[in-house]
Amino acid sequence: MKKFLLIIILFSVTQLSAQCISGNCNNGYGAQKYKDGTLYIGNWWNGVPSGKGTLVWDDGTIYVGDFVKGLYDGEGTLFSRENLYIGEFDKNAPDGSGTLFMKSGEMYVGGFQEGYMTGQGFLHHQNGTLEEALWEKGVPEGKIVQKNSQHILRK
Repeated sequence: MKKFLLIIILFSVTQLSAQCISGNCNNGYGAQKYKDGTLYIGNWWNGVPSGKGTLVWDDGTIYVGDFVKGLYDGEGTLFSRENLYIGEFDKNAPDGSGTLFMKSGEMYVGGFQEGYMTGQGFLHHQNGTLEEALWEKGVPEGKIVQKNSQHILRK
């Protein structure tokens, strides 16, 4: 998850040196290429990505979804070599309901806040165990009240 936040910050910095290669990159729909190779295709408002769009980095990382004033905000999908996140974003971070598929083989479904698993959620571990808990900044809270080979319940 930390890598996602780093990539988002890098996109903000790269906006300084870019060229509109197609369409209207001021107020409309267009494609803009940045010096670092990043490509944005989508809606623009006052020269800033706003509305629906797709952002593609040289390393293969892709974001498809809503932008507000150049930030990921609303529904979106972020795919990298490490993770796949599908869900809600607020100010460039997973925030709200979402699903995170991790390279490790684990999957989390539940709440996010400021990029961390937070609130009610379920973590499907590599070994097949499903952990149900309230999460705080990526850490399950509470004591284990039920545990077997397939399920962990914390309260």
